[in-house]
Amino acid sequence: MQVTLPAIAFGGSARACPIPAAPDPWATWFRAVALGGAGRYAAAAGELGRLDVAGADDVLRSFALSTRAAHRRQAGRHHHAVADDAQALLLAAGRRRADPTPVVEERRTAALCDALTGLAADNLGRGMFGASGRLLDRVDQILDAQGRESDRNWIWGGRTELRSHWVRAELAMFTGDAAEAGRHARAAEAMSAACPSIRHVIKTDLIAAAAAATAGDVRQAGARASRVTDQAIEFGQLPLEWAAAKLLDGIGAGEQWSGRAQQLGAQLKLQGAAMD
Repeated sequence: MQVTLPAIAFGGSARACPIPAAPDPWATWFRAVALGGAGRYAAAAGELGRLDVAGADDVLRSFALSTRAAHRRQAGRHHHAVADDAQALLLAAGRRRADPTPVVEERRTAALCDALTGLAADNLGRGMFGASGRLLDRVDQILDAQGRESDRNWIWGGRTELRSHWVRAELAMFTGDAAEAGRHARAAEAMSAACPSIRHVIKTDLIAAAAAATAGDVRQAGARASRVTDQAIEFGQLPLEWAAAKLLDGIGAGEQWSGRAQQLGAQLKLQGAAMD
């Protein structure tokens, strides 16, 4: 049975190889997300470039720009990512169709949340913590207004809330609030229990590992980060493997992690990550 692109990008088939060709624009976005999850940033950029063109669906363009921003942010290029996220926000918040279907509105709302959450994450890397918090507050307002029903499509619903918890936890880590970081990490874990995306489950565990390190629980941080490494290898999620290796090196888990992080970073650069 052929594995679908949504299942690779946002489901349990992240390891699927080769990643199938995309038959339509939305499938092109799913393919770009899947390629980015594997650390194949140059290939993902090629797919995203096909979507960021005049005349393309504004919501789809917004998702494409937010995805490109996320890939740049993963390489530490927050100052470059912010321009993409800002453009994504402009498109998502722009003129609506006269009579949108529920699916169209659901996707537009998700695109709006993705752009706002992306901008919040960009501002963390730029040291603008107050702006980051205010952007996340806006995401919460949007999620509250539309309802947080658990039976909504995960890609357009629960995923956006999960990402908000990730960045909330990161904001708390940046500002030295270990308790708040732990609270949002636990909230993300609770959501990930029913999450269909293996990549999001692994990322949630990485956030929890970082929150534990912030709280001074090096043992738990090391155990979680080691598990992230194993899962990232199993499912071919190279950026998460690299991030876990960086964390393990940072908490002094062993001399091998410095070299491993450098090796993985070099591999990501070869695959298109322009790391500062």
